[in-house]
Amino acid sequence: MDYSIVWQSFGTVVVYLLCCNKNSPPPILTFEFIHRLVDVITSYFGSLSIAKITTNNDTLTLLINEMIDEGIPITTDPNQLKDLIPFKSLFSKILTSANTLTSTTPKTQVASETSSTSTVPWRRSNVRYTNNEMYVDVEETINVILKPSTSLKSSKLLSSKSFDSAFYSFKSQTHLVPIVGTIDGQINLLTHLTGAPQLLLNLSIPNLKLLPSFHRCVELSKWASNRSLSFIPPDGLCTLMNYQIDLDASNSYFGLIEVDYQSGLGVMKNEFEIRLFIKEDKQAAKIENLTLEIYCAASEGEDKDVNDSSVTSMKTNRVTHGDFSYKGNGKAEWNLRSVATGTQASLHGTLLTNNLDAENPFESEGTTVETNVEPIEPIYVKMNYQHKGSVPSGLKVDGLKVVSSRGMPDAVKPYKGVKYTTKTGDFIIRT
Repeated sequence: MDYSIVWQSFGTVVVYLLCCNKNSPPPILTFEFIHRLVDVITSYFGSLSIAKITTNNDTLTLLINEMIDEGIPITTDPNQLKDLIPFKSLFSKILTSANTLTSTTPKTQVASETSSTSTVPWRRSNVRYTNNEMYVDVEETINVILKPSTSLKSSKLLSSKSFDSAFYSFKSQTHLVPIVGTIDGQINLLTHLTGAPQLLLNLSIPNLKLLPSFHRCVELSKWASNRSLSFIPPDGLCTLMNYQIDLDASNSYFGLIEVDYQSGLGVMKNEFEIRLFIKEDKQAAKIENLTLEIYCAASEGEDKDVNDSSVTSMKTNRVTHGDFSYKGNGKAEWNLRSVATGTQASLHGTLLTNNLDAENPFESEGTTVETNVEPIEPIYVKMNYQHKGSVPSGLKVDGLKVVSSRGMPDAVKPYKGVKYTTKTGDFIIRT
């Protein structure tokens, strides 16, 4: 018997799901089914937790029976399942039955409406709302590993128009260039619309190579012809489109924050400096939860070798914004919290080791400073932040309109809203 394990993170809680099978199906089938199951549980119960599963064990059993038929995944779309297994409390069911019995609607009409099923497999049948609304949420995550470089090619890259800022007026011998990097994007859609309307989402996409994947409701022919999304939406929340952009020398979109990183500074070559240049952005007023984590090779134990060059502590010589603190075990944190766009911030710090005097690492009386010492540098720096109002790729929603209001009154004008969010995943700066 084979086993497949998938873990799902919910904040600080990690849930492990185990799936056993006898016939050794393709691994991607098992993993995809578990992810679909997580989506269904989240859609029905709000979250994946022991309390939710225990309380709704009977409903979950019915869901799994519908999702799998003789060991084969069949119905995995939350909208289809909600037609088959409505999730309502007993009191709600009693009220619904009472309203149906006292309704003046002819019984034949009620029967026909109840028995009708949606012709669109991913959408619930007979969807009705008093307030019709639709929202688009564009979210991009920056994942990049940067390293210092002094090559001519990188100098030209950093002086290009797309990187025009005060950063490049700073005279530095090294520049940060990407080793590898991606922007991972999502276009999420929340709709509460009556009937089964046809929607058209127009996008303004810069000249970038997108690697997209779509929800099955999207008409691929429309995307191929004019890069617009035409679809009948699922009811509620769905991910309409995922996409990825490779970051290289031709399209290095690192977001609003540009970094200058120097290490091996000072007489003892144990100092470092980090400068942040946050571009002005009319759509993004501030950068939120901005932190930089500095990692070094730490000395272990109290009996340290006198010549040990591993870091025992870090101190700050100058910091313009936020707080700096040493966390121990070779890790320090520069916490800037919330910073307005258009800000320049810098940190100058010193790495302390067992063979350097913390109070006076420079020359003492009767001694001379050794100039040929090996530089002591952080291993890497990790940056975390997020902001709203814009995304690094420059993708924008030009419009979302109802092309065909099938089942929805013509006089209804659905409320529309668009939100842009940028966050970092692994934003690493190597020495």
